Amino acid sequence: MGNSHLADAYDIHKQSVYSPWQWATFEDCTLPPYAGLVALRENRVSGYALLLFASVEATLMDIAVRASQRGAGIGKALMNEVIATCRDRQSEEIWLEVRAGNTVAIGLYESFGFEIIEIRKHYYPAAEGREDALIMKKCL
Repeated sequence: MGNSHLADAYDIHKQSVYSPWQWATFEDCTLPPYAGLVALRENRVSGYALLLFASVEATLMDIAVRASQRGAGIGKALMNEVIATCRDRQSEEIWLEVRAGNTVAIGLYESFGFEIIEIRKHYYPAAEGREDALIMKKCL
């Protein structure tokens, strides 16, 4: 993810989550030890993924696809790139957390071999109070 992609990726982030990060936090998650990946369609950011690398573990911090382009395989393409990037960096595991109600994302992660390891009760702020987080892991 280059600097020219940041604003578009952040716009997707703000539209994709209930409680978006501040700009400075999002921008920081593109600098080492983090890495940002983008999916481009017609030279415009259609999705992104943010990864954190620590020793032999990687954490998928955030991944999102522009609402108007969901269902077109962009999420799958990003997940393939996430896994390839983690392998290139010799990560042995990829961790992530996801809202328990985000069944589309959970299905995507499970299709790539992620397994639910733990549930964090009432973790995420939500319109109706709090929502559980599922902690998922994939061994590479």
